[in-house]
Amino acid sequence: MTLLKISICSFVLSVILIWPVVIKSQPIAIRAGIYDFTDITASEFYLLAPTILLGYDVWKKSRVTLNLSTGISFNSVKYDEYRNYLYMVPLMLTVNYDLPNPNASVWPVIGMGISALGTANKNRNLVKTYYSLAYGFPATGGLRFRLNKKLVFTFDLTYNLLIPPVSENVNLNGIIITIGLRLPVK
Repeated sequence: MTLLKISICSFVLSVILIWPVVIKSQPIAIRAGIYDFTDITASEFYLLAPTILLGYDVWKKSRVTLNLSTGISFNSVKYDEYRNYLYMVPLMLTVNYDLPNPNASVWPVIGMGISALGTANKNRNLVKTYYSLAYGFPATGGLRFRLNKKLVFTFDLTYNLLIPPVSENVNLNGIIITIGLRLPVK
C-alpha cells in the first residue's frame, strides 16, 4: 500500500510543480488495463499484472502534448508454497502527437518519452521487501474516440523498454495495454 501512496504523492507533486506552466485547462486521463511482460522469465513467472494509470497533459501546443502519467501495477503468484507479491509504480513523461485533425471524432496518437519503474517484491521467504528502480523509454500508440465535447475514450498500447539495475535478475520490460477516459479540468 505504501507504493500506491508514493505513486499518488509523486503525481500530485509533479502536477503542483508544473502547474504554473499550464495556461489553459488540460485533460486528466484515467486508464485501466494490463501490464504484459515481454521477458520470457518474467512472463512465465508473473504472467500479467493489472494496471491503473492516472495521466495529465502538462503542456499542449497544436497537435503536440506533454503527458505525465503514474499509477500502479500489481501481481501475486504462488512460489514455493508462499505468495510472492510484485508491486510496480511506473512514472512516464511522454510527448504525444495527434496524427490527423484532433477535431475529428476518431484519431490516432503516437508518442515517445522517458520512464522510471519502481518495484517492490515481497515474499515470506525474503527477510525484507526487495526494492528496485529501473529507467527506460516508452513508445506509445493509441486511438482517441470523442464521445462528446468534453469526454474522450482512449485505447493505448505502450511498449516500456527498461534498463534494469545490475542487481535485478528479471527484466520487467513490458507492453501496457489500457483503455480509459480523458476528462477536462477547469
